[in-house]
Amino acid sequence: METQRRKILKINIDFYILFTITFLLSVLGIVMISSASTVIGERFFNDPFWFSRRQIIWWVISFAAMMVLSRINYRVYGRMSALILLISIALLALVLIPGFSQEVGGATRWLNLGFFTVQPSEIAKFALVVYFAHILNKKYSQSWKAKHLFVPGFLVLLLITLLIFLEPDLGTAAVIWIIVFIVLFVGGVKFGHLIGIGSIGALMMAVYMFLSEYQLIRLWSFLDRLLGRSSELSAANFQVSQSLIALGSGNIIGLGLGNSLQKYSYLPEAHTDFIFAIIGEEFGLVGTLLVIVLFLLFTFLGIRICIRSKDYFGRVLAAGLTAMISVPAIVNTAVVTGLLPVTGLALPFISSGGSSLLISMGSVGVLLNISRQNMLAEPKEQEEDAHA
Repeated sequence: METQRRKILKINIDFYILFTITFLLSVLGIVMISSASTVIGERFFNDPFWFSRRQIIWWVISFAAMMVLSRINYRVYGRMSALILLISIALLALVLIPGFSQEVGGATRWLNLGFFTVQPSEIAKFALVVYFAHILNKKYSQSWKAKHLFVPGFLVLLLITLLIFLEPDLGTAAVIWIIVFIVLFVGGVKFGHLIGIGSIGALMMAVYMFLSEYQLIRLWSFLDRLLGRSSELSAANFQVSQSLIALGSGNIIGLGLGNSLQKYSYLPEAHTDFIFAIIGEEFGLVGTLLVIVLFLLFTFLGIRICIRSKDYFGRVLAAGLTAMISVPAIVNTAVVTGLLPVTGLALPFISSGGSSLLISMGSVGVLLNISRQNMLAEPKEQEEDAHA
């Protein structure tokens, strides 16, 4: 009996630590958006706290969604996977129709719903994770035949990739393929099938990049900076250069909350894609390392929940949900520190953006439920063993 209590407590600790990490990162996001967006809020809306107020509203909605989803049995999403996928495809198509979308920086990634905007590609990440976990569980794992993976799963992935390409948004498309690849790997997909899908994905990204002048400029300017060369493309490195200045200015302990200089129009997207640089400027190396440690702990706990899952669907779903947070976090911090070309990806929980926050915290809610179900399943198994 004592051993049983200790096991339940141990799993409960995983549950509460994951909840605490999500809470800390999302609250840090509100604090940093309040600091980083004051200048741009004053300039465009005559209100320095315009962005922070909206983020607080989205945080309340997202937190409520996380708590509700943490109580709903995750197995229900398998039965709803086709519906969730159809909704995400419809929204991705709708954002390409003039009049429904909002253009930012030459890209139409946001659906304008009047009082707020939605980024359908964020919903598509969740939809694909649930859908692939479902078809792997119901079809592929029963026969291990390629046809049950490629049709319709792979065709759906191609359709969503095409719709995201048209926005255009290469960064999100690449991240989605990485997440799906992780789902397939954890799902035990045959090595040959993995190589085939991975190769097709890499080829698609390469072709799209070389057909897009904008993406090519980003790539060549990134390579020029890595090699220390100066060229006419060096201006494309302006954003990363300002990001590195912000990180360097913060030194060890930072300039202090609200004391960033780069947010005064020196660093574009300071409250969204490059908010990690503002964290480094205001809280220094200590602040950036803390954020990285929290994301690493999140990933570790997500992997533990995946490993401890009692069923195939839960295991694959947990891996995909963990990757949905971890992969963009890795890519975003790599971009901000100049290790990858600029992609336009947000930092989960922290960057300004309602739909990103809602999907991220909602995904954590599902992940928490998988942890909860693991906790509830273990005592039942032990009770069955005792009666046997």
